[in-house]
Amino acid sequence: MPGWKSNSQGPRSRGVSKAVADQVMARDHFECQARLRGCAVIANEVDHVVPVFEGGNDELENLRAICSPCHRKKTAGEATRARQRRRQPVWAKPHPGLL
Repeated sequence: MPGWKSNSQGPRSRGVSKAVADQVMARDHFECQARLRGCAVIANEVDHVVPVFEGGNDELENLRAICSPCHRKKTAGEATRARQRRRQPVWAKPHPGLL
């Protein structure tokens, strides 16, 4: 569709503003802070240390520079935890009145 453009800051985006991302990258000297196996060392993305779905926020203290390979691995682990949390049946948790 002519004139249609993607907006990465749309309602489903969990990204931070470009200004904040630039600040994080400069603070971390454009180096990946995760350093997982297969790390590219040069960061090109910004990551939430504590994911938003686990209570994290967009404050600078919760953001870090990360390379794409490390970000993919970290996100895959977070997705697994989120799926496991959703699969847990309600009756698996004890009723608060029975504690």
